[in-house]
Amino acid sequence: MSLWIVFVCTVLLEWWVLRRLRFDGFIVATVLAGTLLCLNYLGYTSIAERNSDGPAHVEYIQLIAGHLRLPDVYACGACGHPPLYYVLAAFWSTVVGLGGWIPFELGLQWLSLLLFFGFVVFALLIFRSCIEQPASLRLAAALVVFWPSSIINSVRVHNDALASLLMIASMYFTAQWDREDRPRDFYAALATAALALLTKSSGYAVAATLVLFALLRLRAPRRRENLKQCAAAILVLAAAGALAVGVRDSRQPRTLCQKVAGHACDGRYVPPVADRPSRFVYFDAPRFVRRIDTLPDDPERDYFLNRFAKSSLFGVMPLEDELAGKRQEILGIVISSLLLVMVAVCAFALPFLRGVRWRTTRVYAAAAAIMFLFLLAFRIRAPNEFHEDFRHIFPALAPFCLGYVAIVERLGRFRPWLRKAGIAVGLSMVAASVAFFVRLP
Repeated sequence: MSLWIVFVCTVLLEWWVLRRLRFDGFIVATVLAGTLLCLNYLGYTSIAERNSDGPAHVEYIQLIAGHLRLPDVYACGACGHPPLYYVLAAFWSTVVGLGGWIPFELGLQWLSLLLFFGFVVFALLIFRSCIEQPASLRLAAALVVFWPSSIINSVRVHNDALASLLMIASMYFTAQWDREDRPRDFYAALATAALALLTKSSGYAVAATLVLFALLRLRAPRRRENLKQCAAAILVLAAAGALAVGVRDSRQPRTLCQKVAGHACDGRYVPPVADRPSRFVYFDAPRFVRRIDTLPDDPERDYFLNRFAKSSLFGVMPLEDELAGKRQEILGIVISSLLLVMVAVCAFALPFLRGVRWRTTRVYAAAAAIMFLFLLAFRIRAPNEFHEDFRHIFPALAPFCLGYVAIVERLGRFRPWLRKAGIAVGLSMVAASVAFFVRLP
């Protein structure tokens, strides 16, 4: 009964928000169908199955809700993270739990679902600001809603839920500021980037993006105003970073890496073989297609790009038993192959991108590149199989989907059949993902 109440309330909220933002009926129906699939996935999996440290995040929230203060960073496995998500989750669980009409863990999963809806809204705003054709906008919406890792992340109890929303919001407002030069967009980008730093260290990527474009604007007219904005960005983000580190202070000695990135720098994992440049540049396509997980057949061929690309679909954790059947094995091969086709289409289209107006999309391209570089640096500094996970830079999914549909749309100007083929590939990815996760009674 509680799950049905969550579904009805969520659908009504989504319908109202999307109609207020003037998205058409097809996109509204797409988002609502995605919510139904996410709740279907929630119904047959547990918090610990979706992420092994799920119980630790629940414990962090319970410690705040029970004691009304932040715990020591070593009080639980997740307590090394900045506190914003956990404070929000503790408040949310207390409010929706009044009367005992909804279980505690379901309330937290509902919060994740609502935060994921916010992520989808900003992805749709990004697409609408850059895509002209309604069909392309609809395809991009379907891709981001039904992307395999979207389904998995939508109901995970983890600070990534809030961090991803704040990061994509900062990307959107930074792009709007870069295009329209409106102060309100700058301050919205600055506020969301600062809040992202107080949620997770992944927020440093969008903070760096905002500072980069603030520095670039120093060469433009209105230098005095641009200088003020640049100084404000540096000061506010530095203060947010210092606050995120300060509230996680502990009585135990900690390195600078541990203070900035928390327990991720504890050094609990060492690769089977030493990192070499080949580990970060090679890609084993046959193994990527064959395997649904990221575990290597041979440690000597344990490539970063394989783990990164596969985690963009199914994460780095082995999927739960409910998704380990023969059907999922076949669909996993199909989904992995379709991702390679989408990447190949983007690479093939590079010669056709002459004359593209990069002003509308350069923030998204730069933000995605900076996120990837930050993830790569994080993996090199703190070797860990979980530090190759795409979920740390999940907002990069929106620029990828945007780039794919924009490229397919542009190729259609030269050869109409290329556009139809590109749309077919995208729709096949959507259909395969739905078939992979849906579970009928």
